[in-house]
Amino acid sequence: MVAGTGVALPSFSFDPLTMLLHLLSGALSDFVSQARGSLDSALSGYLFGTYDATSPGRRLAFTATPGLAPLNHLLVLAGGALVVAIFIYSSLRTVGDAGGSPQHQLQVVLPRVLLALALGALSLPLIQQLIDLNNALCSVVVGGAAVNLGDLPWSSPLSGPAVASAGDNIFLLLFSAALVLALVILALAYVVRYTLLAVLCASAPLAATCWILPETRGFARQWSRLLVVALFMQFGQLLVLRVAIALAFARGQGVMGMLYAFSCLYLMLRVPGALNVATHFESSAEAAGRRWSRAVRRLAASEV
Repeated sequence: MVAGTGVALPSFSFDPLTMLLHLLSGALSDFVSQARGSLDSALSGYLFGTYDATSPGRRLAFTATPGLAPLNHLLVLAGGALVVAIFIYSSLRTVGDAGGSPQHQLQVVLPRVLLALALGALSLPLIQQLIDLNNALCSVVVGGAAVNLGDLPWSSPLSGPAVASAGDNIFLLLFSAALVLALVILALAYVVRYTLLAVLCASAPLAATCWILPETRGFARQWSRLLVVALFMQFGQLLVLRVAIALAFARGQGVMGMLYAFSCLYLMLRVPGALNVATHFESSAEAAGRRWSRAVRRLAASEV
């Protein structure tokens, strides 16, 4: 009260920490709400099938991606030109090897060259058949149609009511923002996968040419492993996602719903690594088999 006037002045209280928390919670709420729609749109175009991403909604063949076929055909011609160098190299190896290298003799190299040329020329239709197989497997997993985006494990924790109910709970809002970042990583992984598949489709004629010589066969095996992992990781991830949707926690909110969504995303992101290990297991088994075979032959020779 001011002396002599009898008027009471209003009192103001200023809490910087509370104000900062309000600003941060508002920013996080806006970030989660705006990112949710964009991520759903991106994942719906990449997650449930492998198609031409330049024509969303039409589900055209992946090999119909603009620019992919001309580049593949150009590398078919390049692979054909490399055949001359392969014949020259094999001839020099055969002449230079006193014992006559069986891997570089004409009767061995010529059938491989013809097969490599045929595979290179037909690489796009053959790869599209593998992509169709992957799409069919994915369709079976999701029940013949795309899974409803509202049923995904992260849909409930990131829904508008869930974010609004979090209010000033900075702990839940930070979890929501971290979940959005995990979804960004998943979407980025699928964009990288799409680009990698395009590169593998374009370079398929060169990979077929690498199968001819034993010196370059390792590059062809690496190309095959990359194709298997990049293509069929989608089926494995959708299988994990389908199991997560079928469980009760899939529609949970709060901390438990977020933790369940994190665990689902973690398993999905681990699928490519598991497939990569599986593709290398065959090579390890083959190498072990060759070592045991050589050991048995040496043992038999020593006994004789």
